[in-house]
Amino acid sequence: MFRFHFDWLIVLPSILLLALGLSVIQSIAPGLFAAQLGFILFSVLIFIIISSLDYEIIFSLHLIGYLVSLLLLISLPFIGVLSRGATRWIPIGNFTLQPSELIKPFLLLTLSYFSSGQFARKNLWVAVFGLIPVLLIFIQPDLGTSIVLLVGWASIILSQVKIRTLAILLLVGLGLTFPVYKYVLQDYQRQRLTTYINPYSDPLGDGYHIIQSMIAVGSGQALGRGLGHGTQTQLRFLPEHHTDFIFSSVSEELGFVGATLTIILYVALLYRIFRISQTTTDPKSALFSISALAMLGFQIFINVGMNVGLAPITGITLPLLSTGGSSILSTAMILGIVSSISRTSRSVQAITIH
Repeated sequence: MFRFHFDWLIVLPSILLLALGLSVIQSIAPGLFAAQLGFILFSVLIFIIISSLDYEIIFSLHLIGYLVSLLLLISLPFIGVLSRGATRWIPIGNFTLQPSELIKPFLLLTLSYFSSGQFARKNLWVAVFGLIPVLLIFIQPDLGTSIVLLVGWASIILSQVKIRTLAILLLVGLGLTFPVYKYVLQDYQRQRLTTYINPYSDPLGDGYHIIQSMIAVGSGQALGRGLGHGTQTQLRFLPEHHTDFIFSSVSEELGFVGATLTIILYVALLYRIFRISQTTTDPKSALFSISALAMLGFQIFINVGMNVGLAPITGITLPLLSTGGSSILSTAMILGIVSSISRTSRSVQAITIH
């Protein structure tokens, strides 16, 4: 008999965030509601299946998933569709798949597996497995997602180095800041950083997104304007109001209360992942949980930050809230693996249902 096992401290905040996102999407983009609901139902099914498996089985499939995802990334220039100046999606019937999202859980599984084992030249393997997809995604171009993957990769590396080595790496990173800004970033990416410092220097151009986002957040005040009554979102002054700037939509229509509730749910979810990473005795499971925590935490921090003017716009979606089937599926897979670790690891007392 197939038994369902869930870590409810992961499930409850996730379900509440999904429900909150659906409510806001129904208000600001009703035409996308049915598709988003379908994506969520499918992703929930994937979460149930993954969380009910032993994590050792999941880890045994890491390389297959990684290679298939990498193959999809490589094939993008040949079978992908061009949208908004980038080729990031593969058409599948009436829907599209974003390989850069699909590779996230498999990349973390692969890096955690090699980092925790006694493999010859394991650091070289970890570097190669981590940097290849980052570079492929960066040249699409998709700076935001490549940074997210880089954070997941770096969290595994840094979790195993000494403080002295960490300080050296930090200094090297700071030393590379200007060369990367000058010679690696494209013109529009450098302009985004400049606009972040002073969005009113180009209020009708690159600064428009930040300005409209901050207006939407502020106009919500304490209790919000109510679902369906946000002027910035309903009148389409706020760009990407259902994806990159959905937190601004939540803030405008549900106010400070709704925004605070959203952050509390994210903090609860991240804290549970942190607890699992600290209590599991299996090295690869601990590394996966740490990297999942870093990756999801970074996405949430940057997305909320750019919505309130505290971070540059990088095109990073908000997990579980933003529209997009690939993003929902990727997050569901990561949370399903963490839930499986919580359930099957000896030292974690997971709350389960049979």
